[in-house]
Amino acid sequence: MPSLSYQEKSLYGTLAANLIVYIPYFVFVAGHATLNRIVQTIVALIVLQIVLQSIIAIFSRNRLTDERDRLVEFRGYRAGYFTLITGILAALTLLWIHATLGFVNPNHAAIHFINVLFAVLVLAEIVKVITQLIAYRVAA
Repeated sequence: MPSLSYQEKSLYGTLAANLIVYIPYFVFVAGHATLNRIVQTIVALIVLQIVLQSIIAIFSRNRLTDERDRLVEFRGYRAGYFTLITGILAALTLLWIHATLGFVNPNHAAIHFINVLFAVLVLAEIVKVITQLIAYRVAA
């Protein structure tokens, strides 16, 4: 098995940071999220990403990219984009259905919708990273 390239190590670091930050958020916080907690989660992810990516960069020798890296990145972004668009359309449709049926509490609708869109964004990012990792393994 060939050793991992810098890009693959970086993707694994990104995936690990996403899972470390977002799993506890969606398990313990999302049910009673506030805008402040969403911002704290994003800041925690940024700090963790900076630390992990710095460590990966320090211990990686070859950080050059080639055409294959750009194609893998393109495939990942395309998969993430389709996931994002599908999730947003589903969220808007469900919000409209819930509002029509009277299930939406007007006092909590905004933060609930922000939280749902945040979840869709997180899912799209994870799909992007996993698609890129799979593309690297298939191309290897």
